[in-house]
Amino acid sequence: MTTQRKISIIGGGVIGLSLAWELSQQGVDVTIIQRDTAKQTTSWTAGGILPPANLAKSLDPLDRLRGFSHELYPDWVSRLESVTQIDCGFRRCGGWYLANTPGERASMIGMTHYWDELGISCEAVSLSELGVREPRLQPWIESQPSAAAWWVADEWQIRPPHLLEALRAACQTTGVHFVDNTTVGQIETADSGPRYRIGDQWQTCDDLILCAGAWLGKLGESIGLRKSVIPIRGQVLLLKTEKPELKSIINVGHRYLIPRDDGHILVGSCEEETGFETGTTAEMLETFSQFAETLVPSLRNAERAAAWSGIRPMTFDGFPMIGHVPEQPKLFVAAGHFRSGWHLAPATAKCLTALVLGDSPTVSLDAFSIGSKHIKS
Repeated sequence: MTTQRKISIIGGGVIGLSLAWELSQQGVDVTIIQRDTAKQTTSWTAGGILPPANLAKSLDPLDRLRGFSHELYPDWVSRLESVTQIDCGFRRCGGWYLANTPGERASMIGMTHYWDELGISCEAVSLSELGVREPRLQPWIESQPSAAAWWVADEWQIRPPHLLEALRAACQTTGVHFVDNTTVGQIETADSGPRYRIGDQWQTCDDLILCAGAWLGKLGESIGLRKSVIPIRGQVLLLKTEKPELKSIINVGHRYLIPRDDGHILVGSCEEETGFETGTTAEMLETFSQFAETLVPSLRNAERAAAWSGIRPMTFDGFPMIGHVPEQPKLFVAAGHFRSGWHLAPATAKCLTALVLGDSPTVSLDAFSIGSKHIKS
């Protein structure tokens, strides 16, 4: 008789839950320790844009991971929905990229060349055609005669709160254990395996995976990860109209409008170095309102349904950390995905599960390994 392998995951956001579901389907006994409720995680607060990607023509490691994830997404969501009967809000809605300043236009020209190299279709579209396909943008079009527009059919969206609910429900069907509203005080490693402290009790496991997002630095102080991630706040405004005002995602620079089927529209986003301070500011929400109303004047009549913020984990080199801690073969990290956690979740789960179980990942994780650039004394 063999003993079932036991793996603990610290962090119950999209990366932790995706890993738990993948590992548990491979016969692993998985426990997730989560410090907050699902609604308090950064994953819950995300917009859910899935930009285009293509594994077949990607050479850059991050492009390859993103391309693999994009390839996995439709079937991944379909299986989640089949298991849980929860609509995850996955829509192949396409995305518009608009430019009305010289800087935005230059940035988009560069982006179209980049996408062309990756075999991703990005079609320049006339403003008149844009007005036909998105009638609510017509006033903006008339006020910006020198603007430009591009259509990207392979941009998708998901609805993070729904997909988090589905992931948790799917994990429950495979026997994942949940320890909610619990903070891990300390972690230690030894030849016999890692252990972590909850209150005054030490818990042991065969392998430990740290998926603590922006809180990784606090959790990983004892193993040198204190300065491995930078917390970056992002704010979001949620508007509500009786009927959907838009059909597709609208991107202008780093700002966006994400329309939902039920008339909700997410407006974002921003990047603020405020440490672990959460909450929204009147100034930023007003900026979002002005942005939305300039593009779609009819949104002046929209209800301000909600507003929130999340703390994103940014690494110094822009690459997430995925792999085992040096000289600690039973201690793993999957964190630092910054604004791409939702998009990279399926591939992160697949590839790290393979690594943990001693198999070769479909996409090499060498470029995401934890090294001296992350570990600081």
